[in-house]
Amino acid sequence: MNSLLHFPGTTVLSAFRRERLLAEFARLQLPIADITAHFEHYVRVERPLDAVESELLERLLTYGDTADTAPEAKDPALVLRVFPRLGTVSPWASKATDIARNCGLDAVQRIERGVRYTLVPERGLLGSKTPTTAQ
Repeated sequence: MNSLLHFPGTTVLSAFRRERLLAEFARLQLPIADITAHFEHYVRVERPLDAVESELLERLLTYGDTADTAPEAKDPALVLRVFPRLGTVSPWASKATDIARNCGLDAVQRIERGVRYTLVPERGLLGSKTPTTAQ
């Protein structure tokens, strides 16, 4: 029995990179008020993990700046997920899967990482004002 596990990750964009993207959106006249980006990890396992294995896998997938780990829930927002093309295995996935197996996580078949971008428009998705700017 194969299962797919999901682990949210840490923030991708530094404050500098976020501001640079927002400036580029403004230069291109794109109506984007804010952007956030977080890693997401998907793990395919051949059997359910026990408590020790789950804790070890979670520790392996906790890295980077943990100050802002939860994706922001802003409404309305557009969420885009960017992952390697289906049928390919990224170098990151190969290395992460090897590390997990070397740590004794034999049930792990593959670990893949992607990025979840959350774009907040200046106006609502249908042209109305967003709740944060409405009066």
